[in-house]
Amino acid sequence: MTGKHRWIAALALLVLGSSLGWRQWREPQDPMPPPQAPAPRPAAASRASAPAPQPLPSFARSTPAPSPLLAAPRPDGLTPRARRMREDWCGYGLQEAHKEEQQREARQIRDTADEAAEDTGEAELLMAQAREQVLAFWISVLRDRKDLRSQAIADYLAGDTPSRAHLQDLARRSTDPMVTALALQRPCKGQACTAVDKAQWARLEPDNLMAWMAQTGTEQTAYLIERMGREAQRSEDYLLPLSQALAELSVATTPGLRQMAELELMAGVLASWNLPAMRPVLDGCQAARTQPAMATHCERIAQLMWGSSHLLGRGLALALARRLVPPTHDQRPEWERRALRYEALVQAEMDRSQAQAERWAHRLPQEGCRVAAFDHAELRKRMRLGEWAFAQDFQAASGDSLEVLALRNRASRDGRSLLDSPVPASAAAPSGR
Repeated sequence: MTGKHRWIAALALLVLGSSLGWRQWREPQDPMPPPQAPAPRPAAASRASAPAPQPLPSFARSTPAPSPLLAAPRPDGLTPRARRMREDWCGYGLQEAHKEEQQREARQIRDTADEAAEDTGEAELLMAQAREQVLAFWISVLRDRKDLRSQAIADYLAGDTPSRAHLQDLARRSTDPMVTALALQRPCKGQACTAVDKAQWARLEPDNLMAWMAQTGTEQTAYLIERMGREAQRSEDYLLPLSQALAELSVATTPGLRQMAELELMAGVLASWNLPAMRPVLDGCQAARTQPAMATHCERIAQLMWGSSHLLGRGLALALARRLVPPTHDQRPEWERRALRYEALVQAEMDRSQAQAERWAHRLPQEGCRVAAFDHAELRKRMRLGEWAFAQDFQAASGDSLEVLALRNRASRDGRSLLDSPVPASAAAPSGR
């Protein structure tokens, strides 16, 4: 993908990142909706988001064949045309990139060729080179800082086999829980190294809910729920400090090829963050409703998850509350207020995503740098503040009230709050008579 198609797909997927996690634990009729995709686009644009491979750069480059979006440029150098494109990216470069995209689409329509088999155009090669240079710069700056956390982030971004092995070794020797959290995000490939024990995170900070959550997906669910309920005091997965570190490293202040590369890489970091297996906790708490002690632990987990910096974490808190807090519960009014705020902010994010996609879909080729500069600044703010705080800022600036946004969000559920039980399929389906 080049030009507007990559950006529509990549940036829309960033906003939809939470929905990938929702699918891990949503019930078949769970009414909690993830942020929705942008409105339908022309066929050529929608083709960009259709293939199964993620259109965002992958930092886990441990195999000999690199990701297409991080593929290194041809070793024989650039053509005069490519050099001119690079030197005048916001003018000549984007216009030529647009021509390449149009030619690719015409060939595909004519030949019905598989997109994966197409030759990479010079615009793709220039963007790949820019991403490689930005990533190398970030890693170099981090490694020059010498502190363990910076070293761990550098290894996490590099993602190759030696870096993964070094990151696992750092985690075994360090008492910084963020180093362990990053190591769990970058496990060893095959027998290349020895992975750090998942339980190490909870040993380092037993008061962190996410340290226990990292161990879910095993037969220890009941035990983990009890430990979370008894010991956890906060919820921190360390994506926010990682994002803040990258926002600080993002130094491209003028529109151009480097700024676009930074935007893609930052979006890729957010979208590639692995989520813990949350469905076992939901199922375990569903079964524990008749067990007062376990229900208390689950309520504690819900309270802590509500402090998450991510929309997904707040959504999980509401999913637990819906199972545990009946209408007569003394905490129900507070959870209703939280549900309304969550629904409003999800709707605000959907609106922002729609506007973002439309900016890319309707721009002229030469306007790409201007649109990317806007999104670059917006994404850096998002990474500095965290997803939840950013959504709150965006909603406040939009002028739309929480009540109005939540009402729009509930329209697809017949006005039902996320705390309401889902409508049974038999009741929701038309009789057909």
